[in-house]
Amino acid sequence: MIEFLEPYVGKANAEIINQFFPPLMMVLIGIIIIKIIMRIVDRAISKSKLRKGLHKFIAKTIKVILYSILILIVADMLNIPVTSLLATFSVVGLAASLAIQDTLSNLASGVMVLVTHPFKTGDWVDVANVSGTVKEITFNHTVITTLDNKVIRVPNKEVVGATIVNYSENKERRLCLSLDVSYNAPTKKVLEVLNQLINEAPYIIKEKEIFVKLTAYKDSSIEYTIRVWTKNEDYWNLNFYLLEKVRDAFDANGIEIPYNQLDVHVHNV
Repeated sequence: MIEFLEPYVGKANAEIINQFFPPLMMVLIGIIIIKIIMRIVDRAISKSKLRKGLHKFIAKTIKVILYSILILIVADMLNIPVTSLLATFSVVGLAASLAIQDTLSNLASGVMVLVTHPFKTGDWVDVANVSGTVKEITFNHTVITTLDNKVIRVPNKEVVGATIVNYSENKERRLCLSLDVSYNAPTKKVLEVLNQLINEAPYIIKEKEIFVKLTAYKDSSIEYTIRVWTKNEDYWNLNFYLLEKVRDAFDANGIEIPYNQLDVHVHNV
């Protein structure tokens, strides 16, 4: 600070103003140039395929860098030791980074989520033991709305390190439904009833493979499996439709759905 003030000690006001005028003009010109650059950057970024959240991050980062350069240029014009200034910034930056290391970790993870985009707003996901619809992706948290309308904010560092299941990414999903049927029911009849039900069911993409087979012999029942394709938005409608109609179809055709039971035999001694 003393080195900075020495050139101005004992000088007239006019001289001091003349010495401060160039740095002041540099500040004004620098601000104008930065605004022009930021407009160009915003246009370039908006035309890219990057996500909106990443747009803001890149723009803010570039803006901070440009203003930092302007501050260093003006400081040099004012005879402020730039080396000392950089050293001060480094110390302050290090202290700040240690104090907010968790926040910085979430920030870096947020950038990773926005770049890799494992999901987008509106997707239904399972992530970090949370299931729900992605409401918002910020740099610190991924905001998820659950089925019962709770809002859960998952730190992005947990999102990056977790297994992510995205149910909405593909336009079509395959519904797999397993059904237990009594051993007394003839296989041919069960398959006929199920195939007729599939042919009459809405929501199914009939052009894609339809799988209806006997798949396992269990202790007290035979397992039949239905696998059909549907649009993502129709998945649950089809699931509930088949569950309801299978029961009605089995009852109408005398096909028993077994349940676990225990037979107790008493022997008189």
